[in-house]
Amino acid sequence: MNLVYLRLEILRIVRSPQFALFTIAVPLGMFLLFGGLFGDQVGPGGIKASVTTMINMGAYGAMSGALFTGTRVATERTDGWQRQLRLTPMRGPGYLAVKIASAMAMALPVVVVIFVAGAVRGVQLTAAQWLLSGVSLWLGALPFAVLGLLLGLFGKGDTVGAMTGALMLPLGVFGGLWMPLAFLPEWMSALARFFPTYWLGRVGTLPVDHAGGLGLAVGVLAAWLVVPALVVVRRFRLGPVKVA
Repeated sequence: MNLVYLRLEILRIVRSPQFALFTIAVPLGMFLLFGGLFGDQVGPGGIKASVTTMINMGAYGAMSGALFTGTRVATERTDGWQRQLRLTPMRGPGYLAVKIASAMAMALPVVVVIFVAGAVRGVQLTAAQWLLSGVSLWLGALPFAVLGLLLGLFGKGDTVGAMTGALMLPLGVFGGLWMPLAFLPEWMSALARFFPTYWLGRVGTLPVDHAGGLGLAVGVLAAWLVVPALVVVRRFRLGPVKVA
């Protein structure tokens, strides 16, 4: 992996106002809002809604940060940058690795910010629970980094941002991240299991509620990682397609 290219990629993303708005400000604001509305209520397992909301918003932010890389990929494809890179010593696997690594680098600070806000708002967890939940959310964002690549390799530079936003909405709402499922109708809980964001929230919550099912959650996220990854690799091997 080209570390210099990775550093430049991260700097480009961080300097984007869209990154600060959609990846950090939105989930933070939603945590403060919903945490205030449901914070004192207790859900299944005796877990306070403030804890569940914090973890869910951390998951939503991690997903947003990971998906954001698709915008850069689409822009580079549209501008012919991918064609130029193919003339350099950097090969396809290195390019894709940098994109995924930068996406994961963007997912981490969002989780940290949300968790710090949770601690300030009075969320109390053990040191192990803070660590395991945060790391689980970060690693669980990997499938969304690949989904971001997928969008970038197929979409146009001027539309992928809108496509990403349109995708994030149902993933957040129907995946059960925006509001605790314990306070929603049963059909919402059943529907949520068909969305990868539900399982991302689960891997982050398991260190707290000890409800079990880690293998299933990891397996579902792994499937959401492998299948899009195969499409990404095949699409990239076909070479950059000129976008009108």
